[in-house]
Amino acid sequence: MTSKTDLARSVRPLPELLETLRNHGLRRGVDPGPMPPRGALPTGQPELDAALRTGGWPRGALALLDGPPGSGATSLALGSLAACQAAGGVVAYLDPAGSLDPATAARLGVALEWLLIVRPANAAEAVELAGWLARDGRIDAFVLDLADMPAGIPRGLDRLAGLLVRAGGVGLLLAGPRGREAAARVAGVRLELRRQAWLTVGRDLVGQRVEATVTRHRWALAGARAELELWFAEGRRIDPLLRAAATPAEERVTADEPALRVVGA
Repeated sequence: MTSKTDLARSVRPLPELLETLRNHGLRRGVDPGPMPPRGALPTGQPELDAALRTGGWPRGALALLDGPPGSGATSLALGSLAACQAAGGVVAYLDPAGSLDPATAARLGVALEWLLIVRPANAAEAVELAGWLARDGRIDAFVLDLADMPAGIPRGLDRLAGLLVRAGGVGLLLAGPRGREAAARVAGVRLELRRQAWLTVGRDLVGQRVEATVTRHRWALAGARAELELWFAEGRRIDPLLRAAATPAEERVTADEPALRVVGA
């Protein structure tokens, strides 16, 4: 049973936590300070890195991962955090709705012991704290998860976008249907996600094939597309098998059938 003393020790001031994360990066021999203005952070998807034409998420970008529920936006965001950590970066997840599943994040490659998880009271506080992290400059990338917030997108996103440009961090924004268009107006990068097929092994769904289209890009030419394979947490352990054996079934579209393919292995 967790005592009050143990709980108090686990709750530490945010600046102290940031300094601890920064020192961890230094011990790994990687300078976690700002990279050159046009540097990029890996997305975890080489095809997407190429489609962005900047080698990854451009420094200074507020990037909107835009897609309907279940299109892989959260998986892509977590994969990007994992890739950033692997490159020596410091990352955070702002989760006002409490929807982050740490076990899923860990299976997708995120090192939880070096992930700063922030639980704001509401969406407005989440945007304010994201701005604080961006201005501080010690966080390389963060996810701002507003997808499950019923009130839509609060004010302050334009200010957050400006802070990221000046400080050189990357913010990945997950927005629900009510706030999607408002977020798109201030995002420097907008990535539209559309599921093309399920990935299966036998009768088990282990992932999905998603088409990602760069519809807005402040730092490069927009319009490029990438086909991504996003695995569910349990699907990563058979990732090599799927890449070698999975082939798309022939797509048939009729009035009574959805335009969705199932890819089996």
